[in-house]
Amino acid sequence: MPQLDPRAPERMNPPPGAEDMDVRIAAIEGDQDEAEYLPVSALRRQVLDYIDNKTEEIAEQQDSRRYYHGAQLTADQLRILRERGQPKQAWNRVSRKINGIVGLVERMRSDPKALPRSPKSEQGAEIATQSIRYVLDANEWKNVEPWCLLQCAIDGIAGVQKVLTQGDHGDPDIALPWVIGDEYFYDPTSYRMDFADNRYEGISKWMHVDGAIELFPDKEEELRGLISGDTDLTMYSDRDYKWVMPAIQKVRMIEHWYKHKGRWCWAFYVVNTLLAEGDSPFFDERGKSARSFHTFRAAVDQDGDSYGFVRNLRDIQDALNQGKSKTLHIANSRRLLMIKGAVDDVEIARREWARPDGVVEYNRGTEIKPDDTRADLAAFAGFTEDAKNELEGFANINVGVAQGVAPTANLSGRAIELLRQPGMAELGPFILAIRGWKLQLYSGIWLAVQRYWTAERWIRVNNNQKLAQFIQLNGLGVDQNGQPAIVNAVGSLDVDVVLEEGADISSLMSDTYEMVKGDPTVPVTVKIEMSPLPRSEKDRILGMLQPKPQPPNPIQQEAARLHLEGLAGKNAKQAAETHKTLASAEQAIATADEKRTRAGQMVHGVHLDAAEFARDTLMEVAKVHREVNAPPPQQGAQPMPQQAGQ
Repeated sequence: MPQLDPRAPERMNPPPGAEDMDVRIAAIEGDQDEAEYLPVSALRRQVLDYIDNKTEEIAEQQDSRRYYHGAQLTADQLRILRERGQPKQAWNRVSRKINGIVGLVERMRSDPKALPRSPKSEQGAEIATQSIRYVLDANEWKNVEPWCLLQCAIDGIAGVQKVLTQGDHGDPDIALPWVIGDEYFYDPTSYRMDFADNRYEGISKWMHVDGAIELFPDKEEELRGLISGDTDLTMYSDRDYKWVMPAIQKVRMIEHWYKHKGRWCWAFYVVNTLLAEGDSPFFDERGKSARSFHTFRAAVDQDGDSYGFVRNLRDIQDALNQGKSKTLHIANSRRLLMIKGAVDDVEIARREWARPDGVVEYNRGTEIKPDDTRADLAAFAGFTEDAKNELEGFANINVGVAQGVAPTANLSGRAIELLRQPGMAELGPFILAIRGWKLQLYSGIWLAVQRYWTAERWIRVNNNQKLAQFIQLNGLGVDQNGQPAIVNAVGSLDVDVVLEEGADISSLMSDTYEMVKGDPTVPVTVKIEMSPLPRSEKDRILGMLQPKPQPPNPIQQEAARLHLEGLAGKNAKQAAETHKTLASAEQAIATADEKRTRAGQMVHGVHLDAAEFARDTLMEVAKVHREVNAPPPQQGAQPMPQQAGQ
């Protein structure tokens, strides 16, 4: 397909009202430093600056999207093939390779996790972790993230925009719309992988005029009065030309974010009409104004242009397509060797020879013979095989017979991951860029939660699959003194956290199951718990494995009852005897005390009789004490319940 020149003639036809723009630029720029916001004319110049400086990047992104979707031959190439009678061949290995890379990176998915830097931050770190996961789940992050990875692998740029939307709790919710690559513009001087050095960025897209009025109903008259919608600010995507063809009125809406006087500002405008503007509602951990976009690149070259994996695959894909086409053409055709004048018309002879039922007439005395050596066939077949192997070897993450490895069905998940390690090493910069982007996004989400979640709400904790658990934020409760207090006030939490990525629970369990499923020493119940089955199915299988309770044996029950009754009677008899013995001891002690008292009243000469009497009394008391503490008399052994049952 022909390449599009971003400096198209339509650029020379500015929209109405812009003819004298350059005349006013000098005066306007002189007042920009003092103005609270930049004028629309200055913002338009920033967008045009991006388009003019990123001509090659925009064209490469457009070409990369075509290669991924199989449109790999230009109009000139198709015309030449038709003239040669050569078959068209497009073996799209680029799409398969990129899908494989994205699938591998996606399988390494991990959940956000906030770690405390001090013991006092532990509770706040848990709340931060669950709040971030709540926002991601509410935005169906597991569906958004793969599209971002795919777009970055193709275009070289991807990300999301952090947006405040109307919530159900009296405070705003946080939305994360996907940023489409051919609508995004940025500061062309930016060179960092995470665009942290951007001075401006935004989105430029076509919209139905009715859709624009729904966003800005107070600007309906101005929007309906626009005839054209900024054709000079186009990003030259293939979709743009299909958008402008129908007769339905459209406008190019620009959402422009820029840094001015040390703070980030935003503006919506169409052509020269300003629709709305204001300051960024987002802030970083130091309280400074922050961006709304969280974008990243797959790679950036020496010129500062972003690019994806297609750049390194394009030439190899072209070699494969051309080699396949040429090989098929050689295989379907044969050369003829003849002396001059052997046939009256060479072209007729060529066509007839190529037909299975063709008839070739040659003149008497001449000879025609085919050249079956086809030396070029082997050469082009070799070139084609080299191109195929080069494509397969790029970031090779596939395992199988081609590598001399047994089929993957006979390998554990851990073994397959080890075989993929060499291919993953080539993706190192890409994986690092993804990780930095996600951690930056998680931090931005938590900072927005702290600032804007002020109403009471409950967030679900996904740690337990059986029992739904929730954490209350900004709820009314009581403190340790019984006084009213706010429970988990997010905005006032003294949380000092370092955001990291924790392992995705489902992926971790799946990997663990792959490791233990063939081990006979691991209990079956453990394997079932580690399996990727749904929780309900796990419970059903575990319930089937539980032993069923046996009905009670009547004989054993009766024997146990009789045994317990016998023990109860024996204990009652021993208690009565003990009580009787203690009563006798108490009576003997009382008698001894009485005799001792009388003895004390006798004369000194009778003290020997009193002493002797006291000695007899103490011996009697000792005898009673021995009887009380003596063990019970031995009786016949009683059978146990199970023995009685036998």
